[in-house]
Amino acid sequence: MIRTKCFRLFKLLFAVVYIFSVAGILGGTAARVSAEGEPSFCTDPRRIVCLETYPAEILCDLGEIDRIVAVSKFQKHNSYYNFFKNKPVVGGGIGGNINLEMILGVNPDLVFCSYGQKDILKARGLNVYGTRTYDIEGIMELITDIGKMAEKEKEAKNIVDEMKARIQRVEVKVKEVKKKPLVYFEQSSLGRTRSKGSLTHELITRAGGINIAKDEPVPFPLLSQEFIIKKNPDIIIVEEWGTRPSDVKERDGWKNIKAVKSGKIFQSKSYYTGYTQRCLDGLEGYAKFFYPELFNTGVIQ
Repeated sequence: MIRTKCFRLFKLLFAVVYIFSVAGILGGTAARVSAEGEPSFCTDPRRIVCLETYPAEILCDLGEIDRIVAVSKFQKHNSYYNFFKNKPVVGGGIGGNINLEMILGVNPDLVFCSYGQKDILKARGLNVYGTRTYDIEGIMELITDIGKMAEKEKEAKNIVDEMKARIQRVEVKVKEVKKKPLVYFEQSSLGRTRSKGSLTHELITRAGGINIAKDEPVPFPLLSQEFIIKKNPDIIIVEEWGTRPSDVKERDGWKNIKAVKSGKIFQSKSYYTGYTQRCLDGLEGYAKFFYPELFNTGVIQ
């Protein structure tokens, strides 16, 4: 009888251990289950792989760079490059291939990846956080999530609170503006732009501009040259590493566009539209492009 009780107790303990191990709790990496029933991220992961640069940047800002054991390729112009240049590179950056063997070799508790990469990584038994296209609210949620994972909730909240304050300072100033400028944003080459559903569109709108691509049916449309000329934008913004402002002026048929005639062709730094709190540098930068008379100081207050 004693042996039977002991055996039952052993079975009970084994069941408890099994349940907790499946949940990931024994390893200190309990997965939060999303509404779809998929693990969305781990609690207190100690070994993190970042196949996207912006989760790595957020972790760095939270003082948790030591958790990162491997990264995707950082470009040298990225201001975080020196923080990560000695980390193993297991991905080629945006749209690049990933090295599954290297990722498995660093034994990560969690992998940040694009949404399209998550299934292949999950199939190899990895905990993943699939990132996506974010608006400002989504970026705040991402920062909050990473803060929870890294046990830096207070620091994450401070970042989010400061983001909200910066947004409000801009929106208060542009709220009463009667005439808003028409804005054409060029991503990398002629006609490549961004519409509703993109962070860039939201930044332009919150900064008090009207995006000429606002009615396009997809977030990343391709506009014809004829459409752009007909819209006659007041402001042209070209993204860094794309076309130079001086080249825009030389395009056939563009000399009578308002932005070209007034010289209001500006360059947007590539990180302005990245999915970190630094996107608010973009918001403030665009506001200064649109309304220099309202934002004529170095810092928006």
